[in-house]
Amino acid sequence: MVLAFLLPVPPTPLPASGGFDKLVHFGLFLGFALLYCLDRRPSAVRMVLVSLVFAGGIELVQWALPYRSGDWWDFTAGAAGAGVGAALAHLIGTRPGRALDPAQ
Repeated sequence: MVLAFLLPVPPTPLPASGGFDKLVHFGLFLGFALLYCLDRRPSAVRMVLVSLVFAGGIELVQWALPYRSGDWWDFTAGAAGAGVGAALAHLIGTRPGRALDPAQ
C-alpha cells in the first residue's frame, strides 16, 4: 500500500478519473482496517485511530514529495473506508457464532 501511494505518478496527464481515485482510497483503507483487525484484534476506536493516522501520514508524505501531492479528499476517502472497515469488523465480530478469527 505504501509503495502504491508513494511511487511517482506518470508524467503524462491521465484522463479525468471521475472520482475513481477516491473509491480506490476508500477500498484500500477499508481493507487495511479489516486486515489490521484480523492481525491485532484492536478495539474499534483503536482501529479507526491507527487507520486515520496512516491515511493522514500518507497524505503528508505525498505533500512533501516533489512528484506527488497531498489531497484532503483522498484523506477523507481513506478515513471513510477505515470507518466502514471498523464498523464491519465490529458487526462481524459481535454476531453470534461469527468471529474474524480464522481459527474459529
